[in-house]
Amino acid sequence: MVKIIVDSGSDLTLEQAGQLGVEIVPLHIEHEGKTALDRVEMDPDTLYEKLANSDQLPKTSQPSPAAFMTMYEKFPNDELLVLPIAKELSGTFQSANLAKSMSERDNIFVVDSQQVTLPLMVLILEAVAMREKGWNARQIKEALEAMRGQVKVIAVVDTLDYLQKGGRLSKAAAIAGNFLKIKPLIGVQEGQVVVLSKARGKKSAIQEVRRLMAQDEVDLNTAIFGYTGQEGTEDLTSWTEEILDVYPFANVYTQQIGAAIGTHVGPGAKAIAYRTK
Repeated sequence: MVKIIVDSGSDLTLEQAGQLGVEIVPLHIEHEGKTALDRVEMDPDTLYEKLANSDQLPKTSQPSPAAFMTMYEKFPNDELLVLPIAKELSGTFQSANLAKSMSERDNIFVVDSQQVTLPLMVLILEAVAMREKGWNARQIKEALEAMRGQVKVIAVVDTLDYLQKGGRLSKAAAIAGNFLKIKPLIGVQEGQVVVLSKARGKKSAIQEVRRLMAQDEVDLNTAIFGYTGQEGTEDLTSWTEEILDVYPFANVYTQQIGAAIGTHVGPGAKAIAYRTK
């Protein structure tokens, strides 16, 4: 039996994890001197409320090796496939590997996903499908490592305020960008968050997403649309319809993006993740 273990930077809900047979090790969210377990002690809605009402941004930190060790010990007789967020973005990968070394087990396989949030969810869904076909943990790890570069995400940031608060943008640049309605389009490449393009206004941003997708040979099996902000506050209808008119994906999911990315870009961002051929 293969147990799949991820961290909360994947943005799977606890309910989804249960349905998929996936275990979650939560990140830590630190804010105003207090620490909470992501999605266990602080849900995304509470996180976005804090973002809106505080000048001090919450920060996320990786689970400890002890947290992974505790998870490993729950499944002493299973092969374990561990799929944390990209090692360039968090120390979670290192914590998972340290716990593996301490366990002295040879049936734990830790994958550098090179991804976070929605594209990491794409890899998780692929891993679950492989497990259902009877693949062992080593086979799944090798397949995911071959596949991870084919998973893409394009996100449109709605406001520059949170990038400025987090020190990633000057205050003057944020004010000017917001005045001009500049919408950065960001993605993840080899574990690094990168700026893919920029657009002026929401309509132009959707057109730019379609232009970027046109550069790929898109696999139409699965798309995951995502948003930052409290549940029910973002209407994704026009966003999804404009993309699905061109790319009729067979399986479409919509997901609330949580702490790992939400703390940096703030509410109002929209994203799509998909595989390329």
